[in-house]
Amino acid sequence: MERFRTWHEILMERLSDPEDVIGYLEVSLEEYLDDGDKAFSLKGIKNVIEAQGGILSVSEHVGIDPRFLSDAVNNGSMPPFHILSSIFTSFGAEAPINLPSKMVSEQAAAKNFTERQLQNIKYWTGLCEHLDRRDSCLQRPTANASHYQDLQIGIKGFSLRARQTIKHKEISASLVMRGANAIGHFYTLRVQEEEIEKDFGDKLEWWAKAKSEKRVAFRNQEADPTDEKDWHNQHEWLVDTLEKFYAIFRPRLEKLMVGV
Repeated sequence: MERFRTWHEILMERLSDPEDVIGYLEVSLEEYLDDGDKAFSLKGIKNVIEAQGGILSVSEHVGIDPRFLSDAVNNGSMPPFHILSSIFTSFGAEAPINLPSKMVSEQAAAKNFTERQLQNIKYWTGLCEHLDRRDSCLQRPTANASHYQDLQIGIKGFSLRARQTIKHKEISASLVMRGANAIGHFYTLRVQEEEIEKDFGDKLEWWAKAKSEKRVAFRNQEADPTDEKDWHNQHEWLVDTLEKFYAIFRPRLEKLMVGV
């Protein structure tokens, strides 16, 4: 007796073609943008992942850690925009331009964010998009409601930080040190201050006063975080500076941690 294929089998065959994937994802996200139907959109994303070989295959294709991708599509919420954008880009398309605003508005409604917190989320969402467009070496964070955004660098006790301050109209990039050994690490690096600043090309600010963390920072005091028209330039400056910090400090931190 002839066996008829199920609709799911037919769909999997269709979605093995990247061109069909683009149209299918666009339709899935349209439902979310028009009606807020997260379940339909998430099912669409999961179908694409299944048809394209599963989490491991798609994460390699997209350039995302498989654990992050798995968590993002299985937690019941829409994945962060930078992950959705990466998926679209990997198949030769772009995520809908109004998607970030929709996601930010949904977060605000769900958590009752203040206007300032909402502005922070939009600002850091823009930074995440900029990291994706640049194909940066930096790990993409998930946009938060704080005035600063930490980026992990894969070494325990250290992170990079992007910060925007409305009151003083400035943005900054810094290396942050935490933990019981933070003060020792700070002064070990401080001994290399002249060499580090020569590599960086400018003077840095060395902060050891805070009890919970120590920082090495560089500030741009000619940036207004409330000026959305200037966000592209601000995000470009932040990514440039954070990547420079990563290149200068990462090798030194690796040596610092040998034997710890």
